[in-house]
Amino acid sequence: MAIELGSNFPQRWQRSPVDFRQNVFDELQDVCRSLGGQMFERVVASPAVNPQRPITPMSTSVFPVSSVEQELKKSFLQNADDLIEQHLDTVRQDLRKWLHGEMNRLLADSLKKPE
Repeated sequence: MAIELGSNFPQRWQRSPVDFRQNVFDELQDVCRSLGGQMFERVVASPAVNPQRPITPMSTSVFPVSSVEQELKKSFLQNADDLIEQHLDTVRQDLRKWLHGEMNRLLADSLKKPE
């Protein structure tokens, strides 16, 4: 089961407030920690892109935008999306296992006969 993030997820993610993105990273790490997952160093969100004002490159006469630079940016965004999806899948699987175990424990407790 995969979550459909939409084709414009990279743009929405980049334009979301840095506090929101940091909360997402912190919550994912809290879930991993509570499930006994491997802990890595804290992920820090980068500053948000201003949605009203697109980022414009410096004067094109000084630094022309090359197709290589555009491809690198595109590749970076795709890799970032893949990394997010990869970690979401891991968290989703761990959470599913934990919920299944808790459900079984609660069912077993409710079926016990009172002494």
